[in-house]
Amino acid sequence: MKNLKTIFVIILAFCLGTGFFFLLYKSWNIFGFWTLAWTGLLSIFSTSLLGNFVGSRVENNGVIMYNPKEWPKILNILVSVSIGYYLFTIINNSEVISNYDYTFGLAYLILLTAVPILISIFKLARDRNDFISIDGNQLKYKDNDETGKFKFTDIANVELANGLKLTFKDDKIVTIKTSNMNFNAKDLSSVYLEIKAKLPEDKPNKTSL
Repeated sequence: MKNLKTIFVIILAFCLGTGFFFLLYKSWNIFGFWTLAWTGLLSIFSTSLLGNFVGSRVENNGVIMYNPKEWPKILNILVSVSIGYYLFTIINNSEVISNYDYTFGLAYLILLTAVPILISIFKLARDRNDFISIDGNQLKYKDNDETGKFKFTDIANVELANGLKLTFKDDKIVTIKTSNMNFNAKDLSSVYLEIKAKLPEDKPNKTSL
């Protein structure tokens, strides 16, 4: 039984590897290596710059609010749409491309460009009103229909684990799933440090000599 599992894993890995290299070969053959290279770099640059370098921290009257902005993600979606449209014009305007290559290129654009764009638009609309706020000695958050309000004096620890993992003094654990709230790495790191700074420090008991 163990040998069969090993053989299955080897066959699966071979099929996936072969499929990946075939995808690379056909994509380069249809769109051109340098076209995919510069559009790929542009996509990575757009995601990194607009997705992670633009923070959402706003402080007003002592209340710190993290409500991720939509416009950086909208711009990133527009960049992806522009890249997808440009690649589509390559196969649509080509006079030498075969029907098979045209279908393959179209499937490539649907699966690797159109579907991720639709997912991004859905998440953007779903999570647009989510937030985390720090108001004095209270932490509030809203993740779609899930909400919470906690006092910092009741929180024992905060960790970065699939979002913000709050461990309370009564051993209760609440995880704020920031990945479902349009939070980027910059916002997550910032709000983590804000919460960490608000937690009461455990002071050692002094013993008299």
